[in-house]
Amino acid sequence: MSVELAVTVDNDQKAQIDAIAEARQETTAEVLSEAVAQYLDYDAWFRREVDKGLASLARGEGHDFEDVAASFRQRIAELKRGGD
Repeated sequence: MSVELAVTVDNDQKAQIDAIAEARQETTAEVLSEAVAQYLDYDAWFRREVDKGLASLARGEGHDFEDVAASFRQRIAELKRGGD
């Protein structure tokens, strides 16, 4: 089942949507429907990844900030010296 939603976009966004629709020979509704589906898929993936990260931290698998920062500083120094 499909439902209609009203969406407000600015003029630049409308122009971009129209250009995409024209290039793909689709309607703006089709372009927006795909965009919403992709956003929802991404949001679900992102939330799963955050939950995985939080679970990892709860199990004590996190890394100390200072250790991570030191590792980055070391890698930056290596790159400045021309290291791989």
